[in-house]
Amino acid sequence: MERKKISVDELSLGMYVAELDKPWLGSPFLFQGFPITTPKELEQLRNYCESVYIDLEQGKDIDIEHEHNPLERTESSRFDTERVNADFESDESDHQRNKIKFSQALPKAAKIYTNTRKYINAIFNDVRLGKSIRIESARELTEQMVDNIISNENAMVLLTQLKHKDEYTSLHSINVCILSILFGRHIGFDEKELRILGLGALLHDIGKMHVPLEVLNKPGKLNAFEKKIMNAHPQMGFDLLSSAENFPAAALDVIRYHHERMDGTGYPKGLMAEGIKPYVQIVAMVDVYDAITSDRAYHDRISPHEALNLMYEWASKHFSKNLLESFISCLGIYPIGSIVELEDGEVGVVITVNLKRKLLPTLNLVLDKHKKYLERPMVLDLEYHERKGTAIKIRKILKSNSYGIDVRKILMSNNLAIPNTA
Repeated sequence: MERKKISVDELSLGMYVAELDKPWLGSPFLFQGFPITTPKELEQLRNYCESVYIDLEQGKDIDIEHEHNPLERTESSRFDTERVNADFESDESDHQRNKIKFSQALPKAAKIYTNTRKYINAIFNDVRLGKSIRIESARELTEQMVDNIISNENAMVLLTQLKHKDEYTSLHSINVCILSILFGRHIGFDEKELRILGLGALLHDIGKMHVPLEVLNKPGKLNAFEKKIMNAHPQMGFDLLSSAENFPAAALDVIRYHHERMDGTGYPKGLMAEGIKPYVQIVAMVDVYDAITSDRAYHDRISPHEALNLMYEWASKHFSKNLLESFISCLGIYPIGSIVELEDGEVGVVITVNLKRKLLPTLNLVLDKHKKYLERPMVLDLEYHERKGTAIKIRKILKSNSYGIDVRKILMSNNLAIPNTA
């Protein structure tokens, strides 16, 4: 790779930025390594950096045009950075994508979440007792989640942040279902496909109910025998549901293969690359994302932003890089549940993503500029303030639990009117 260090004043459209002079975490850019395609990206680079390294093999040099078009995308290129790095005009407005208001969708979303939680706990108990599985209820709940996400995707996704260590397995299943549906919609799945994807995601861990609790909830590292038992859960889940009437084959694939990895290091079959079907790849990726952003018996959660950064490092081995980049684009620069610090020092939790202007989410403001808790958290819509001419900007994304902030507690505050899902 041939690189050159230049001042940001020398940047122009068509150049490929390979490295920034500052850490990308907390910057307006998801990745170090992207072609400059818009004036907005130029402006952001000049405001954030003093110098950058450009890649002369993937983009143009100063005043030197390459024979090929530097903006052409190849299969290995990063996704369209304009969709994530800048305040872009999306193909669909918030109103078109979110057919009803967040405040209207949230109570219904919470009811669906609560009913699904009760169902998952009941079905997991039934499996342990050897009782038959009520698949029709899973179909109905999945359809309700699909409908709710289509109506307003922020409402249902917000509820995925109501994580609780003691209920990890059941809440994880619901969260993976919601995020898989969200992502499936983002990449163009129709409603029928979303329901199949959601059904597989909702029941992807059902085989864990045949894993002894002392293994499932062990706080330390599993020994070889325990790991063998745990690694059998995808096949056990497949065996449980393979005889279920009219259960989609694609959903069965999700249950059986969601621990396969692109480099063949997964289980139970060691499948590789194209051998792992798209539904499976989606749930496998979302499964990891929700797991590492949750408190578990053996590790503390990390922030959504940290998780995406870490997963990107793993992408060459574990996931399809293009699919992961699309997932990051789907969640946005500031995923719901992120803790962010504003330029004046105030701190808040992201509660909704602005589909049209992803740099301007809505926050639940928690700390004042002196890092003292507000008596009552307040909702702060960054787009509203920009329209008023009183723009408020995010300075950086903070790590999980910064300043002792409990995201779950914040989201359960009366300010948001989220019904108790317990």
